[in-house]
Amino acid sequence: MKRLTHIAAVLLALFVMLGVPTLAYVDFSAVFGGVDAVSRASLELPEQPSGNFVILLNRDKHPGTAEAWETFFSGGETDVIMDDVACLAAQGDAGGVQLAERFQARLAENQMTVKQVNPTLLASRADAGVYDVAIVSAEMAEALTLSTAYERAETSVIAVQGGAT
Repeated sequence: MKRLTHIAAVLLALFVMLGVPTLAYVDFSAVFGGVDAVSRASLELPEQPSGNFVILLNRDKHPGTAEAWETFFSGGETDVIMDDVACLAAQGDAGGVQLAERFQARLAENQMTVKQVNPTLLASRADAGVYDVAIVSAEMAEALTLSTAYERAETSVIAVQGGAT
């Protein structure tokens, strides 16, 4: 009789320590339910903004991966890019910010940071070559006269039309 009581007490203690937390925190339908082929991805891409955009890529900051980044920003398919990038977008340029966030969503988490800066500061950084990537709408690029940054040897200028990516 003592043995049965001891065994029951041990089993009850194990159930309380292991069974109750397991029942509370494990989703058994997900564990044993298999893969749901109808489900969609948990992350949706932001909408593609309309209009024309200019993407400036500083090739000096990405010596081994510049071509892959150009393909990525042009809307092409690339292999995994083992390089992080910091993207500048102009404050008040809704389309440019939206396109930058769309590109960010297509990459691995934390691979691309998007920072909104004052448009004049963005133009100054572009002219001086102090940036990784800058994404602006064509109208904003024209207003900021970014064409001077286009002439820099290390700058790749990528023109993107809304709906192309």
